[in-house]
Amino acid sequence: MRLDNPVMNRFREDPRAFFKFLYVFDKEAGKVVPFVLNDEQEILLDALLEHNRVVVCKARQIGCSTLIRAYFLWKTYVSVEPETSVILSYTRDSADHLHSMDKGFYLALPKPLQRKLSKQSSRTLTFKDTKATLRSFTAGGKAGSTRSFTFTSAHISEFAFFDDQDDLLANVVASAGEGQIVIETTPNGPGDKYHELVIGSPGNGWHVCFFPWHKHAKYKKKSQFGHPNVPNMDDNELKIQKDNGLSKAQMYWRRTQISTMGIEKFKREYPSSIDEAFMTNSKMFYPTDIIDTCTILPFKGKVWEDDEQIIGDRYYMGVDVALGTGKDYSAIVIISGTTLQPAYIYRDNTILPEVLAEKIWELYHEYNEPRTIVEADGPGYTVLYRLKEWRLKNLYKGKTGKDWYTRGENKLKIFDHVRSLLCNEMIDTFPQPLWSEMRNCQTSTKGIPGHGKGGNDDVLMAFCLAQWFAYLEPTPTFTQTRQSMIEKFKSKARARRIRAMGPIPYKRKEY
Repeated sequence: MRLDNPVMNRFREDPRAFFKFLYVFDKEAGKVVPFVLNDEQEILLDALLEHNRVVVCKARQIGCSTLIRAYFLWKTYVSVEPETSVILSYTRDSADHLHSMDKGFYLALPKPLQRKLSKQSSRTLTFKDTKATLRSFTAGGKAGSTRSFTFTSAHISEFAFFDDQDDLLANVVASAGEGQIVIETTPNGPGDKYHELVIGSPGNGWHVCFFPWHKHAKYKKKSQFGHPNVPNMDDNELKIQKDNGLSKAQMYWRRTQISTMGIEKFKREYPSSIDEAFMTNSKMFYPTDIIDTCTILPFKGKVWEDDEQIIGDRYYMGVDVALGTGKDYSAIVIISGTTLQPAYIYRDNTILPEVLAEKIWELYHEYNEPRTIVEADGPGYTVLYRLKEWRLKNLYKGKTGKDWYTRGENKLKIFDHVRSLLCNEMIDTFPQPLWSEMRNCQTSTKGIPGHGKGGNDDVLMAFCLAQWFAYLEPTPTFTQTRQSMIEKFKSKARARRIRAMGPIPYKRKEY
């Protein structure tokens, strides 16, 4: 088919005209049926046509993945350029399933509309004339699988389950440039990059499409409330019904799902609101009602630094050391002894321990020889060996003269100290990675704080170490002076937030 004929021109102008020729498999009917957009798919399509950065927060199985694959097939089909659109998914099964949708759509087209392919494989479809390509990748939870490829648009599926979401998104943005990126996933808990993208919209440049379960027409079931062995709705269910304007059929469907999967999993996979999507019944170590009111400062790249040092202040440096193999992060956090707020954060998962030691040496002299505490476990020994060889002063020594080795009991002690500072409003402003790790910090069955699956607590660990050293050897600052410094820090933080907002057409509130 020629690229400039009337049919192609109509398809190019209106994807819905193209979708009329697509077919999907209907699980309930057990057969292939014409692709007819439901309400959620109509809304999502409009968003995809209008926005270049789209993040989808949704209930399961409402057809978002199907619509996104149909949309990217349309974009590739009507393109006159050799564009490459990729699927990036967490597992091979997921990537293969999504790419099978592309092939299924294409093969179900009427023969006259099936443009010739130069390549058709389990991972790739390429049109012969334009070289426009649809391709799928499996990342296995890691960010590096797309590093050597350049593409023009991307669909990231199950983004919330990747181990290193920050690196993954940075790599995709670098590869796609100004091309379209669509993130579609089920939430996996609060405090991760996906959560940040959702709650930061639209100021962060991303458009959020949220689809609660009760807006989906199929999620209802003939009510059996009041029948034998089926209790009527309790007070909580009646309140949910009233607040969301739900029918008895919807509420009965909800109850049957909860009886199968439990309330926590239901809320995560079938949320009623964005807040509910990121709600967790896991025991969070830091009180979320306080964490969620804290100020979050933007953090890009590997380094965050306060605007200026406080003359005459005493600083404290905490260091958590990793191997530098692209998994866990090495983290350096420097705090002000006066305000107890972060002054500097460094975060890198590729820096080798011996190079990290050199970084600490440079910061040590830049911040007026801060009290420095390095976790000695594992690769931390290498860092400490170097620092001692260079005769670094002010290194932490315990009561017995030993280095800091993290164990369950002392980890709980330093994390709990930070919790006390937080609850007493001594600290309330955090760069984004530190806030995320605090927001996602959970308590294990043994009562020890730490990160959940796929999370990190490296920056938080370094922060807690620095705060603990400040507690052991406090800065000799008068209370009134310290309060003045804290107020000054808060004022600067507010100014940073205002500058980050950019020019806006209305008058801002005066602080």
